[in-house]
Amino acid sequence: MLIIIGCSTNLIAQTQNVGIDTTEPTRKVDVNGNLRITSTNNVTNSTAYDRIAVANNTTGDVDYISLSAITQTSTSNLEVKRTIYNATLPDQTKECNCGDITFRISNSNIAQFKFNSQTLFVTNNATSIQIGYGVKRWTGSTYNFVNRVTDFTNLNFANYQSLDLTAFPTDATNTVRVYTILPPKQNNLYRLTLSRVNNTPTNFTYSLICEKFYIEII
Repeated sequence: MLIIIGCSTNLIAQTQNVGIDTTEPTRKVDVNGNLRITSTNNVTNSTAYDRIAVANNTTGDVDYISLSAITQTSTSNLEVKRTIYNATLPDQTKECNCGDITFRISNSNIAQFKFNSQTLFVTNNATSIQIGYGVKRWTGSTYNFVNRVTDFTNLNFANYQSLDLTAFPTDATNTVRVYTILPPKQNNLYRLTLSRVNNTPTNFTYSLICEKFYIEII
């Protein structure tokens, strides 16, 4: 039984589908018009809510995608990875990677990076590429900025190259380095943040953080 009270629009029930302003509903509820919801519950901290409603821009069908699918596509808006460890000296086995870049602080206190695949060379139809990037350094109370270029080839892309020729300090001075890299024809901008903060005069926290931002081509 279908009871309608005070309804000023056309509502059609057909083969167990309900249509509003349509005589041929194709889903359980088919609304030919706008939809308004005036009250919802805040479920931000509930792990049970892991789906996002989406609409087909051709048919208007409303369905869902999982929240995890948004951060796992090849065109993620943002990817963040980090490696943090405490040590008296840098440990080059402690690496950090996101997207197509892996980096570390070598045992000789030099920031280094490499590429994880030959994608860069395939998309550029090249066997050698110069990677230009900006370097920001904060050491103690001083700051400086430089531009740098590093050469990679399709033969050495998986070998570590120097990200910065200025070594990390060996005394108790704190330091933060930020490297901004935009590989050609990759649609990705990388921000690599490497830091060393002293806990004691001989023990430090080393932090490697990679942020990858997807750049939309319009």
